Amino acid sequence: MNNILSFPIIRQGEFALTIFNLVVFAVLFLCGKLFIRFIKKYFNERQLTDKQLRFEGREIALWKLVKQVIWLVIIYIGFLSLRLNNSQLNITHILKFEFFRFETFHIAVYHIFVILAVIFIARIVLSFLKVWLLRTVNRNQNVDQGTQYIYIQLAKYLVYTFATIIILRSLGMNMTLFLGATAFLLVGVGVGLQHVFSMYFSGLLLLIEGSLKVGDIIEIPLNGKDIVAKIIEINLRTSKIETRDGMILVVPNNKLTHESVNNWTYGSQLTRFTIPVTVKYGTDLELVKEILIRCAAAHPSVSDQREVFVRFLNFGNNGLELDVVFWATQNFYIEIHKSDIRFAIEREFKKYDIIIPFKQVEIHQTKSEPGA
Repeated sequence: MNNILSFPIIRQGEFALTIFNLVVFAVLFLCGKLFIRFIKKYFNERQLTDKQLRFEGREIALWKLVKQVIWLVIIYIGFLSLRLNNSQLNITHILKFEFFRFETFHIAVYHIFVILAVIFIARIVLSFLKVWLLRTVNRNQNVDQGTQYIYIQLAKYLVYTFATIIILRSLGMNMTLFLGATAFLLVGVGVGLQHVFSMYFSGLLLLIEGSLKVGDIIEIPLNGKDIVAKIIEINLRTSKIETRDGMILVVPNNKLTHESVNNWTYGSQLTRFTIPVTVKYGTDLELVKEILIRCAAAHPSVSDQREVFVRFLNFGNNGLELDVVFWATQNFYIEIHKSDIRFAIEREFKKYDIIIPFKQVEIHQTKSEPGA
């Protein structure tokens, strides 16, 4: 049994990675999983996972921090366990072992730990930034959910940009040469990737300007027709919108910035909607007006802050044309609410024998004169 566990899988000089080391790694991994499950149960029992610290369904900063620390400790213990069967192992030499070198730029073993540490710290900083931003904006009643999303996205891009610069510096990369090479690369590639850069620049405009935010209901021309949709995610290159049919569409950001987009949520919280109605000539219009106002005002989605009223639009070819005007919040399913109002109007019209005429065409024929 000892011979099997001591069988070397990888041997490099005096260092040997054996089956025993893999078994130790597996045991540490299982212990880590069990310990994390126990800690999560403890968090749930103590109600430490406060819902207000959740964002987009992700775990709160405190729980993420604890879980990441546990995994880092397990990785460190697993690394130290290599000395169990390699007593002469020099950790410093292993950390300085270089995989690749080109002038000052090089990749060594310790760079792996540096990269993991920078990413870990960046995620911790971002988690606490999210908590601080959410608590700050929640105190301000004028900041909505879409604005919160913009702040957090900008913080994420900023933190990861600094993390990337720190990682490149730790690898020995000359940042001056890197930025210069990047500039030349952008100039050379920019002509062929104008559309891509336009989408990225549009994404930055959306996040910074805030004219369109997550949760906004917009009306946008797509495939030759206007589509009403809700913005559910804004990224640098593309955004995701959800249509009334439940379909998720990925839209280039320059489509949202260059096209004429009607933002129902922008400005006032109330939007005016109309339902056109045509009745037969000779109908009591005062009764029709009363019915239209009553049916619209009775719907729960219609706001009582603005008065519902009826307009006499025209003496039409087929009947008297009117419309009922009401105000409602920028509701994603306003067409369903308008349908409910139409059903109510139709029921009331039946009660009072009010007729909605269908399209008619009158033809007058005159007799021709004899011999004509």
